[in-house]
Amino acid sequence: MWGWLALFCCWAITAVVRAETVRIAVGEWPPYISESLPNQGFLCQVVREAFAEQGVDVSFHFYPWSEAYSLTLEGRYMITMPWFRSREREQHFYLSASLGKFTTRLLALNGSPLVSLGELKNEPVGVTRGYFYGEGFAARQSELALEWSDSDEESMEKLLTGRIRYLVMDEQVAQVLFQQALSRHPQSLSLTGAADPIWSQPGYLLIRKADPDARRLMLLFNAGLHKLERSGRLAKLWKV
Repeated sequence: MWGWLALFCCWAITAVVRAETVRIAVGEWPPYISESLPNQGFLCQVVREAFAEQGVDVSFHFYPWSEAYSLTLEGRYMITMPWFRSREREQHFYLSASLGKFTTRLLALNGSPLVSLGELKNEPVGVTRGYFYGEGFAARQSELALEWSDSDEESMEKLLTGRIRYLVMDEQVAQVLFQQALSRHPQSLSLTGAADPIWSQPGYLLIRKADPDARRLMLLFNAGLHKLERSGRLAKLWKV
């Protein structure tokens, strides 16, 4: 009888764990994350599968990025992702194991020579408001003729219409936007990126420290992500 009781208790505990759902605040950033993409983007699938390895369900809730961050900081959500490391964020959040590296490059269309940032002092360079392009870029920013846009889509359109010859953007985001816009422009165009990245940094889940479950969930996620990495599944998802 005691054996059956112990078995029942173990089953009940497992059921409770599997019923747990963590709500995560995110924004639109295809191909990584998007409400309109299969599985809400491959990065959401990475997080979903890593937590599932540990018996935790997740749901993703979409906002403008600044709002996703502030709502998590306020405690409306426990997690937001992906974000880069900063001193301010480390004060308020646990950072998970790395989700993978996000790489930003100087990009141009075929026909425009790819040069270094230092050679573009008088050439307009497309950038998007609200992004941080790394400390190296920030140090040179005052020397550059920056062409600001309110979205990556707007920056890409400026490149394709010839308003600018260069832009700075995450390489995966740029390729998706380029392919989407190509139907409106000459098919002979191609997009190339400078060999040396402007910035390449790991991204993380931010898990609000003030939540009593924060550290437990961070450890669960990290363990699940490690399983995905060992199995090769993580690399496969990043190639989507």
